[in-house]
This record gives sequence, C-alpha cells and structure tokens, in this order.
Amino acid sequence: MILFIVSFVANYGCAFESFSSTVGEALCGTQIYFIGNTLTFVFLFFVISDICTFKLNKHIERTFFLVAFVIMVLVAVCNHTDIFFKNLDIQMYYGSTFLLKDFGILYFLYPTFIVITFLACIGVSVISIKQERKISVRTVKYLLVILIITILAAGITRMLRVKFEIYPFINIILLAALLAVFKRASMYDMSENLINVYNQRQEYGYITFDNRRHFLGCNEFAQKLIPELHKAVIDEKLNTKDSLYYSIILKWIDEWETGDKNELKIINGEITAMATIRYIRNGDRIVGYLVEMRDVSLHQKRLDNLEGNQHSLELQVEEKTQKIVHIQDSIITGIASMVESRDNSTGDHIRRTSEGVRIFVDQIKKHKEYDYLDNTFYLNVIKAAPMHDLGKIAVHDAVLQKPGRFIPEEYDEMKEHTTEGAKIVLGVLREVDDENFKRIAVNVAHYHHERWNGEGYPCGLKGEEIPIEARIMAFADVFDALVTKRCYKDAYDYDTAFEIMEKEFGSHFDPNLGKIFLECKTALGAMYSLDALLNRR
Repeated sequence: MILFIVSFVANYGCAFESFSSTVGEALCGTQIYFIGNTLTFVFLFFVISDICTFKLNKHIERTFFLVAFVIMVLVAVCNHTDIFFKNLDIQMYYGSTFLLKDFGILYFLYPTFIVITFLACIGVSVISIKQERKISVRTVKYLLVILIITILAAGITRMLRVKFEIYPFINIILLAALLAVFKRASMYDMSENLINVYNQRQEYGYITFDNRRHFLGCNEFAQKLIPELHKAVIDEKLNTKDSLYYSIILKWIDEWETGDKNELKIINGEITAMATIRYIRNGDRIVGYLVEMRDVSLHQKRLDNLEGNQHSLELQVEEKTQKIVHIQDSIITGIASMVESRDNSTGDHIRRTSEGVRIFVDQIKKHKEYDYLDNTFYLNVIKAAPMHDLGKIAVHDAVLQKPGRFIPEEYDEMKEHTTEGAKIVLGVLREVDDENFKRIAVNVAHYHHERWNGEGYPCGLKGEEIPIEARIMAFADVFDALVTKRCYKDAYDYDTAFEIMEKEFGSHFDPNLGKIFLECKTALGAMYSLDALLNRR
C-alpha cells in the first residue's frame, strides 16, 4: 500500500510540473517527483525482500531510510542552494511546462542510490533462491523486470535529455503489473493462515493449489505424510515422477470436480489420513483448492484389529449410527441456516458462533474447577449451538428484517424468540433418545440472553440459576455481534470487543467463565481472520 502511495506521489509531481507557470511551481513539482520516486525504490526493495522471505537487518533498513532522507532533504532545499540542482529555468514543450536544470555536485547521490537499491534487490533474490527458500521465483522475476523497466525508463530520459518525464506514463502500466503480482503473491500465505487457526490440531494437514493445479504451499503434517513435499516448488505443478502420491492427488482433484470421488485415503507407513477438498474463492470466482488431510491412524488400527463377523457387524452398525447422527446434525444445522437467512443483519452468524463455542469449551476443559463437566456435555453444547436462534422463525419479517434499531414494541417481539426457540427445539428433537442433549439444546435456545445480574430475558434468571450451557453460548453470541457489521452499527476490532465484554463480567456474563474466555483471544482472532480471508477468496 505504501509503495502504491509513493508511486502516486511521484506521478503527481510530474503532473504538477507540467501544468506549472513559474519556475517555483515547476521546481515544486520536480521536488515532489524526486521525493516520491526515491521512496518508491526503497519500498520496492522492502517488498521484494518480504516476498523472498528475507528478513532485513534493522541496520540495513535504517541505512536505506537515512540515505533516502538525505536525498529528500537535498531535493527539498534545492531552491536555496546549488548542490543538487542549479541554473533553473522553465520552457514550454508542446503546451506543457518543462523545468530546465543542471545537476549540482551532490546529485550523484540519487542515481547511485537507485543503482545500489537495484543491486540489493538482485542480491536478495539470488540469496533466497540459493538458500532454497519457499518462495515464488516467478513472482520475484516479475518484480525484477518491473524494476529494470523503471530504471531503463529513467536512464533513457536522462541520457537523451528528453524534455519531459516518460516515467509517469510507464509507471501507470507498472502499477497495474504490480497489482497483478501482489494479488498473486497474497495467495502464498494460505498455509500459514491455516496453521494459525489450527495450531493445536496437529492431526490435520493442508495442501493448497491454484486453479491450474500449481502448488502454493503446505503445512508440517502434510510434509510428514508426503515427504516429497519438502522439495515441491511453489507456483509450479507437482512433478508426478517425484512421487506416486502427486499423481494420485491430482487425479483425485479432477475426479472430485466431476463429483465421482469425495474422499481419498492416504497411507504412508504408520500414518493413515482421510483427505477432503474445498474451494478457495475470490468473491464468486474459484481461484484454487485446499486439500485437508485428517489423521485417522488410531481409527484405522482399531479397524485392522477387529476380527470375526461379529466385530465387523458392530463396526458397520457404529458407522451407520454415526452417519445417522451426522444426518441429524446436518438437518438441524440446515434448519437453523434457513431461519438465519431471514435475518438480514446476522450473516453466517450460526457457523461463526458454533466455532466460537468449540474454541471456548476447548479452553474450559483445561481448568480443573470444571472437571465435573464431561466430554459428552461439551460435545452436546457444540451440537446445540446452531439451534440457539431457531425461535426467530416465529418473529415477523417486518421486525426481523428491519434495517435499523427496534422500537420497544418490536424489541419485545424479538425477545420472544428465546421462549419460542425452546418450544421449537423441543419439538424438533422429540424423537431423539438422548435426553441430556435435548435438555442442553432447549436451555441454550431458552436462556442464552439471560444476564448474570438477573436483568436479562426471558425469565430474569440470576447467577448460577442460568444453566452453564446458556452462559457459554452467551459469550460466543455477544462476541460475534460485536466484531461483525450489522445494519445499525459498524464492526468493532477484536481488542475493543474483548474490552467491552470484560467490562460486563459480573453483570452480563459469568465472571469466572469470563476469565477463561479472555484466554481464547488469539484462537478467536485467528478464526475470524481466516473466515474473512476465505470469504474474500
């Protein structure tokens, strides 16, 4: 962004010079141009270093800024001294003003700095390639070509003493090329973004490809499962001669596209993984693929150890039961999503709050004071989270879809969604045998708007009178409302959202659970950042 800004400043300086009518005005435009162009080369060097994953020494960064600062100072004071420009005059050239100038004794600093910056860019690129860093050589080449064209354009105008700057015209084209390069380069951080979200889920591996099957990156588990990925070249197609798994995966992606094969089993030594695929999107356009691999080694070993028809039959029954449970969960989530689609203010609220509940309960498990809650309880809370707003189906569209704040009568009607939601959940789950799950789901829908101080609704419960599952749901529900944009407010940043919630510990929220919720700050921030990234894709 800074690179684009300073490039725009350089172009603006040339335009200012062209429309000037006095020596002072023309000199001012030239000064703006030189200052902008000097900073353009500085930040272009930083961009190339960043794309090459080359961490610059602080002293190098300070040296570049110091030299650039000296040049900018010399340019700024050139109307008071002859050490940079001298013998200034103006001349009209095809209707545009051109500043005639001779160069002073310190002008050599400017071309010297440009040449050194150019050589530094080449040096960083060569070092990164020799060290076999995970970089896109193609992208670096594009950037170097842009740099060379820029230098040649500036040099030709100086050597031929052209009476106008051609750099701005070339710069417009170069900025468009840079935009395409940066758009491409932004895809290379996908694996790191995923690792930040799933940093505690070591049993998951990821490989990303663009829509032409070019390799973009992978995480450690993927390299452990397929060691050949250590040598895979970013921005190039996987060479099927290097690994049998490459041809299997690429063929599977094609089969998945046609709907012939949804999952793939990958076995390497003692590791067994099941792989699935999802699209990477940029708006409505598909720009790549994310291959997710889940470690099922323990499950596979159990399968291998089963003997006899009785065990096989039990396994089949278990698998079918899990499928039925999965279907039930999908139906419930589908119903909740249909209800949410009527509310034009929440936007994917169900999925985000459900993931927020999962992150929160994973953190609660680490605290001994909650050892009385077992894994079944936590699983039931996660499964119940998508149903917390089912009661909104009973709210009139005129209220639910109102583009603004509610009047008291409308707010009273909206509050009824908790009571109605409890009735609906009880009806939806009437055939479910798991009574504990039904109780938790009903409580989540009924009491997730109760407050610790008793000022919530619908029943005005206070403190531990509120079921703990509803208290957990309240955190995820309110946090999502704070950090997402609604028709009546803008989204708060994560730090502000946590500060707002922390002030409500002991009034709105359970203060003990609140301390644990603050420990989820990193995981929640990563989850919402990834969600925003995938939506942009």
